[in-house]
Amino acid sequence: MSRLLPFIAILFAIVLFLLYIKPTYSGSIHDTKQQIGSYDQALAAADRFQAKEAQLTQARSQIPADSLARLNSFLPDGVDNVQLILDMDALAARSGITLSDFNTDGSNTKTTGPTNASTPPVANIPQTSPNLALNSSSPIDSLNLTFKATGTYSSFRAFLSGMENSLRPLDVVNLDVTQAKNGVYTYGVTVRIYWLH
Repeated sequence: MSRLLPFIAILFAIVLFLLYIKPTYSGSIHDTKQQIGSYDQALAAADRFQAKEAQLTQARSQIPADSLARLNSFLPDGVDNVQLILDMDALAARSGITLSDFNTDGSNTKTTGPTNASTPPVANIPQTSPNLALNSSSPIDSLNLTFKATGTYSSFRAFLSGMENSLRPLDVVNLDVTQAKNGVYTYGVTVRIYWLH
C-alpha cells in the first residue's frame, strides 16, 4: 500500500490540474488578466492625454490675451449669427448701404426689413446652427448666409472691401445685381462663413 500512495498522489495531482487548475487559469483568470491589461492600456493613454493637455495649456498661457481674442474672432468655435449680422450691418452703415432679408442654408428666416445704423437687424436665426453645417471630416464647418444689399455701386464696393479686410474670413460665393432708379442697385449676396466645430 505504501508503494501505491505516490502513484495515487501523482494521479490525484494530474486530475486536479486537468479538471480544476487548468480550466480556472485559462478561463476566468485569463479573462481577468486580459481585462486588467486593457485597463492598464487605458490608464497609460489617459496619462499621455493629461501630459499633452498640460503641455498645450502651458503653451496657450504664453499667448497674449489680445492675440487669443483675435484668433477667436478669426475662427470662432461656434456660429454667432446675430453678432455677425450686427457687425455686417455696422459695416454697411459706414459704407452707405442697407441690408435686409437674411437667410441661412436650409432656413427660411428673414429680418423684418431693411437695416441701417439706427435699426439693427432683427433676425430669427439661431445662435448656433449644427443642422446647417456641412458634413465633413474637417475640423472646420461652414454655412452660407444670404442677404440683400441696397445702395450705389461705389457704396457696395466699399462694403465688399470692408468685408475683405475684416478679421472674420468670409467667402462671397454668389452675387446677383438688379438695377433700380437713380443709380441705386439691389445686390443679392451669398457669403460662406466658417467656424471650428
